[in-house]
Amino acid sequence: MRRVISASAFCLTLIQIATAHGAEDRRSSYLQAFNGEDKSCYAVNRAYENMHNSGRYSYRISELQEDGHVRPYVELRVIDNVVYSRRENGVWDEKKRLPIRTPLDADSGLPVFTSCKELGDSQTEEGLAFHYSAHWHRSKWSAAIDIWISKTSGKFIKTISRYDQGAGEMPFPVAVQIMDYDRAHAMKPTVPPACWTLDLDTPPAICIDLTSPTPITAR
Repeated sequence: MRRVISASAFCLTLIQIATAHGAEDRRSSYLQAFNGEDKSCYAVNRAYENMHNSGRYSYRISELQEDGHVRPYVELRVIDNVVYSRRENGVWDEKKRLPIRTPLDADSGLPVFTSCKELGDSQTEEGLAFHYSAHWHRSKWSAAIDIWISKTSGKFIKTISRYDQGAGEMPFPVAVQIMDYDRAHAMKPTVPPACWTLDLDTPPAICIDLTSPTPITAR
């Protein structure tokens, strides 16, 4: 009964948020559930859609090390139809943004989130949040995941993913993702010309730009 009441309260929160903010991007399904969803993950799925379908936002993914320290790994900025990404100490890259991120995996058709459990309210740097645990699965990757959903925006604000052995999306076992919905922080970065890179992970990166009169540069 507690879970049903909590989900109802969360749905009311989403309705109020959509009305107050005018829904800058209406690609999200809001209160429409997809056939095949895990019913325990209704509130998580709606917040997941709200996160991915924001018109402009940014986020950082870091490694959570065994000693509790966080090592930055990649920064991403989502601006309209483009996603810009940069690894730590690397250069910016860009790619086309997917039109929508549904709570069903495009490859298998199975739910992305299953076995969701509400763990109660939590105070975060972004304010009060709903705290959930769940299991996440997309493509060949899977993880136990903790999710914090803002009570103000109805969107994900933080996740901690503990990847199943051999099924990690990242090159480390535990990843922390922090969201930032301040549009002023999601500014278009300077993207270098398309080039063939020999090694982007070890600065300075060696870039071979065949369109340049001086094609080989280091940055």
